[in-house]
Amino acid sequence: ERGRELAQAWCAECHAIGPKVTEGKRPGQNFIDFANRASTTPLSLNVFLRSNHETMPNLIVARGEADDLVAYILSLKGR
Repeated sequence: ERGRELAQAWCAECHAIGPKVTEGKRPGQNFIDFANRASTTPLSLNVFLRSNHETMPNLIVARGEADDLVAYILSLKGR
């Protein structure tokens, strides 16, 4: 639940963050697509969330927050 809340607060402006979020087109990739990539693992998501990105805001994501976001994203796998 905490990961979904963080995703809603930080990510939903650019990404569809869950199965019920279908309104409007967003420039970022859908979290369900992230979850279902063969290369998506807890480690790969943690590294991604804690790295700088040219096309995304540079958020400072604490380890616990990253773990919550990773758990939420992985919960979308198979949808």
